[in-house]
Amino acid sequence: FSAGPRSTAWIMASFDDELALFEAEINSIVTEPEAAPSTSTAGHFSAPPSITVPPVVLVPTVPVLLPPVVPIVNFGAAAALTNAGGLMLPPQLRNHIAGSGVVQSAPATIESKAQMYAPQKIDDPLKKIEEMKTMALPADVELNELRKAKIRNEQNSYLGAVQRGEKKMKRFVRCAGGEQWEDPSLAEWDPNDFRVFCGDLGNEVSDELLGKAFRKYPSFQKAKVVRDGKSNKSKGYGFVSFKSQEDYIRAMREMDGKYVGNRPIKLRKSNWKDRSMEVVKKKIKQKKKLGLI
Repeated sequence: FSAGPRSTAWIMASFDDELALFEAEINSIVTEPEAAPSTSTAGHFSAPPSITVPPVVLVPTVPVLLPPVVPIVNFGAAAALTNAGGLMLPPQLRNHIAGSGVVQSAPATIESKAQMYAPQKIDDPLKKIEEMKTMALPADVELNELRKAKIRNEQNSYLGAVQRGEKKMKRFVRCAGGEQWEDPSLAEWDPNDFRVFCGDLGNEVSDELLGKAFRKYPSFQKAKVVRDGKSNKSKGYGFVSFKSQEDYIRAMREMDGKYVGNRPIKLRKSNWKDRSMEVVKKKIKQKKKLGLI
């Protein structure tokens, strides 16, 4: 069977008729008016209205170009990817991807939060001072011990008792070799201390140097080098005060003959009380009673 020009025209005409008939049916459906609802005498509704269908608009399709799908690769080892010819990424991105699977810190638990908000214990201040001593410089420790000794001497001195209102100030009159003089510096010493006489002191020995030699004893209070009032030169002797008799005995035994400055020092018990005017008068009375004077 061969289709000639007439048969081809007939086929196209029939196709156009069918297409026109299809469009007419669609238009009749779209343009058909909506029927109003009607009720019967019995009060029942009639058939529901027909549904209006919007006209179909044919939109030509435009092809959308999508980027090529890149497979997800584990970048745990960036060097292995580089050597294997894998996907190249900047170093910053490699570091983020490589560490993305590592948990940096776990969430705080109830116990950890309770410890965080729990009241902190206050340490003993004396313990803190001892710990600070171990961390302090030797010069700071020595200065601290010097301050302690000074405070201890001021509290136990006669002048400290006067300042607290426990005693009244008096004159310290001294008597020796048939001479009398007043020494107000004795008010700065503890009248009930255990005092050591230190002889053979060089001119280079100061109060600080003499005190440094005896500061290792816990009850050390004061050290004083006696100097000439006019020239301020050392008279070659001085005194060291202790509150405890045990430290006094230890110092007499351990420090006698030790070098303080450029010379070894000589120690003996101080007889400063024997030169007091009151003590001298008592001795004179006793000698008179015995007929020695």
